[in-house]
Amino acid sequence: MTHTITEQPADEIAAAEQEAAEAEQLLDALEEAVRDGNAEVTPQQLTEQRELGRFARLRAEAARRKVERAAADAAEQERARTVARAVHLVENIADPAKVAAAYDNARTALAALLDAVNTHDDAVGEAAHLLRQAGAPAMNRPAPTAGDWETAPASRTAPTVEQLNHTAVLSIETGSYCAAVGTGPTLAALLAEIAQIHDVRMPQGSAEFNGAPIGEHADRHGYAIRRLLGLATEQAGGGAE
Repeated sequence: MTHTITEQPADEIAAAEQEAAEAEQLLDALEEAVRDGNAEVTPQQLTEQRELGRFARLRAEAARRKVERAAADAAEQERARTVARAVHLVENIADPAKVAAAYDNARTALAALLDAVNTHDDAVGEAAHLLRQAGAPAMNRPAPTAGDWETAPASRTAPTVEQLNHTAVLSIETGSYCAAVGTGPTLAALLAEIAQIHDVRMPQGSAEFNGAPIGEHADRHGYAIRRLLGLATEQAGGGAE
């Protein structure tokens, strides 16, 4: 069907142009015959042929205009369909309120995660401090073989602890240990993991998500994100038109 629609106007233009060209050729032939002294060619024949040629050219122009109008109409219809599709995407698929709600949920979940890490780390840190005060032995000790180290036995009644000032690591069972996690490392590992399994896109001109510090991204885009999410929340609650 599409093939027929595109070919028909082209055929119509070609036929009209061919007709105009033939009329002009015939007029040229008649005029040349007069120049050669052919007395059989009359002024009326020249006039009629000239008018036929002009009429043929007008028909060719009409055919071209018809095609141009059809192309313009088709382009306008396509533009209208494109605009309608864009409006549909905005009205039915894009959902800033849903993004804002997910953002709040994620912030709440991350806060809960970091609180859990801090609670864990504080407990481990205090336990390590108490074990050091109680003179608990180190988790690792020299092995009987010179130059080697082995894990010291540990139990609930005789724990071991790493004698480090800034790291809380201890063991209450031989072969296992409990260590502080750190909110920063936890958050960094989580974001890196998310970036590996999801399409984390950055605006044009920005560094890749893993290519710049989080603070740099936040300084550059944080205000705009918070503003957009705030507006989305207001709109969802009827606070803005």
